Amino acid sequence: MVWNIQFQFAGLIMALVVLAMTLSQKRLNFAAEKAFTKLLIGVIMCVIFDISSVFAINYRGYIGDTACFIVCKVYLCSIVAVAFLSARFAVAEIRHVFKKFWVDITIVPLVIEGIILCIFPVKIHLGENELYTYGIPVYFTYLFCALYIAATFIMVLILRERINIKRRFAIYFWMVSWTVVATIQFLNNQILLVGYAMCLACMYMYCKLENPEYHIDFATNVFNRKGFRMIMSENIKKHEDKAVVSFAIGDINMVNEIFGSHAVENIICAISEFADGIPNSTLFRIEDNLFCISIDNPSETEKALEQIIKRFELPWTVGGASIEIPVYLSYAESILSFKDVDELEEVIHFFAQESKKLSPGDVLCVNEDELKARQKNLEMQHALEWAFHNDSVEVFYQPIYNIAEGRFSAIEALARIRDENGNIILPGDFIGFSEKNGMILKLGEVMFRKVCEFIQRNHIEEYGIDYVEVNLSVVQCMQDDIARTLKNIMGEYQIPPHKINFEITETAAVNSRRLMERAMNELITYGSAFSLDDYGSGYSNLAYVVKLPLKIIKIDKLLTDAYFTSEKVKTATEYTIEMIHKLGMKVVVEGVETEEEYLAFKKLGVEFIQGYYFSKPLPKDRVLNYIQEWL
Repeated sequence: MVWNIQFQFAGLIMALVVLAMTLSQKRLNFAAEKAFTKLLIGVIMCVIFDISSVFAINYRGYIGDTACFIVCKVYLCSIVAVAFLSARFAVAEIRHVFKKFWVDITIVPLVIEGIILCIFPVKIHLGENELYTYGIPVYFTYLFCALYIAATFIMVLILRERINIKRRFAIYFWMVSWTVVATIQFLNNQILLVGYAMCLACMYMYCKLENPEYHIDFATNVFNRKGFRMIMSENIKKHEDKAVVSFAIGDINMVNEIFGSHAVENIICAISEFADGIPNSTLFRIEDNLFCISIDNPSETEKALEQIIKRFELPWTVGGASIEIPVYLSYAESILSFKDVDELEEVIHFFAQESKKLSPGDVLCVNEDELKARQKNLEMQHALEWAFHNDSVEVFYQPIYNIAEGRFSAIEALARIRDENGNIILPGDFIGFSEKNGMILKLGEVMFRKVCEFIQRNHIEEYGIDYVEVNLSVVQCMQDDIARTLKNIMGEYQIPPHKINFEITETAAVNSRRLMERAMNELITYGSAFSLDDYGSGYSNLAYVVKLPLKIIKIDKLLTDAYFTSEKVKTATEYTIEMIHKLGMKVVVEGVETEEEYLAFKKLGVEFIQGYYFSKPLPKDRVLNYIQEWL
């Protein structure tokens, strides 16, 4: 008898250990994980049949030829089955890119192998020191294995950009090692290494790729960010819809300061244990205090949210004390709204921060409207960044008509940005966004420098222009050093300060009154002046108008239009203009578009008119020529 099965037993033990470790861990059951489990079970069965075939051949006289040949044929078929399963595993991540026909056709060699094994006999050689099978079925077994290996290698090579690099090289290792060992066994039948090589390759891939612990957060025993990206990427590619609830835990720093880091770990674990118990869902810990729940059936999202809200209404026990922990919730109705997992994760982080602007327990729904708004913001951010980088921030100027002198005596600087396609983007589209994300500070400085450069190069006094009006945003007005910054820029371009008239809004005056008054006084002392812009569109609080050192009040277009449609507004506007004059300030009426409007406000004694009746905002290379035509 010949018992050269030491390697098979060693390999079998190795594979069984890998299987035990695989099944003992929490699993996400994504395609590659399921394919690996099937492959591992296939390898184990193949090695068992390999060992069984050795026993069958050695005890052929006891069990009979028929039983012996059946066992040997089953073993040969299991080898091709492993080759088939390895091909399926290799492309598990990208199986969705193949048409169903090409996926189904991969089983054909295995079916043919089964037919050949049924038709042709297997021959057995049992020598003094060697034992092996041969014949047509054995040759076809080698042929089909080679076919599967070659096809797998070619597919992975062609689609390498779609396959994770670690997986790619693990598959190459499997294919090469199996090819080398099979060649050795084919040339030297005394060495039975194929089964052992399969088991060794499975151990390698488990350690390199398929260990479920790679997707587990050890502190909480829930799935981690890597697991989230893996399963969400697969769901999106395969168009398997899920809803995703994300929740950020608040006041963790406070808990850490009062109770220590151990208490933080306990409370995070308690919250994880609760959230992990929500039915028909999978919990992921994305960051320290940010969790995501994948809801298998999107229609059950409201139930999950209700459970979370109700639980966080109750206190959590920390260090023997009960404290309330705030939770900030947002959810995406469908992951199929995203082109890939990178976009999904980016949106989750974005709206996790946005949800913190709501009251704890309120829910921010990431629906189509929210996604469109976010996309618009991203496009605007890109447009602003591109404009800064490519010097595409432009300043248009709108002439302001001096009624008493019958000429244009001032111009207002208005920001525009030009996108990559050369299209002009108007302030209404980017000012609000740039104020929210802080880009307004850079925009304000870039624009003011361009205004100073324009004044320096064009000698505006020769065109009758006494000053240029420059808008200061709410965010700029909240900066401690705003006055110093503006003075430094005027000094850099050697601009006489009286040629600059700064415009502030009622919102800026209300929200940053102390800082604003200090900056105004400093700039007025320096030689500049101030106007209040958009009067009538905001608070219209006369107390602020009286207290601020303003030179001009600009009546907003909303009030201008309403003057001709509402008697109450008309009366209020007339009293407002009279009051402003009595306070020693002048009036600019904005948004005047017709002769009727011009004559009506001229009759009220306002000093300045601004609007399309005289001119729309013009580029820097046209505005002075236009003004010169009036001289």
